[in-house]
Amino acid sequence: MTPRMKSSKKWTAFPKEYSDQIEVVFRENFTDYMKDATVIVEGRIYPEEVLLRVGFRRPGELRQSNFETSMQYSAKEKDALERIHNCVDAAATMMLEFLEAEAEEKEMDLPYIWKELPVEGKKIFIQYTSENSSLEAEANKLLGIDIDGLVAEEEESEDALAVADEAVEAEDIIDEESETDDEDKNPRMFGSIKTGKKKKEDLH
Repeated sequence: MTPRMKSSKKWTAFPKEYSDQIEVVFRENFTDYMKDATVIVEGRIYPEEVLLRVGFRRPGELRQSNFETSMQYSAKEKDALERIHNCVDAAATMMLEFLEAEAEEKEMDLPYIWKELPVEGKKIFIQYTSENSSLEAEANKLLGIDIDGLVAEEEESEDALAVADEAVEAEDIIDEESETDDEDKNPRMFGSIKTGKKKKEDLH
């Protein structure tokens, strides 16, 4: 997973508890489409950028469909948690459109490079990739690259770690904001973007 901003060097992963919560939300809301698929959630917090990948891989397939989102945040304004929410919403929107197009056997114009998407006066960037996270991890092992060690020992950012700790301490984030919208029966991940058809045009 590659950050969008050139200045993004040091990072820390989302707290595991937080990533697990996001995975549960996606699995529960998209179970009719993905069935036995493996859901992959990878999040990184850089000093000025939040980077999120939500992907899925079906049994017996090497291809992994990833929906990646990126937003700049301000440590001064302490808005990283809100930006994470925005990223999850955008990933959910993109995933829903992808899965619906797949079910209807229609082609979808996917953003294979970072594409800007304005959201409530903020800039969010989205892209689709097909990188297999498991194969990438195995390749790193063969090359002697320990990503976990790299983050923990050499590339850890104190600012980013503080933001990650703040995020996981927030109470009931997922439970309160992942309710289903009664109007269109589509899931609302964190509230700022519906995953219904009303917002699909924003991805083009």
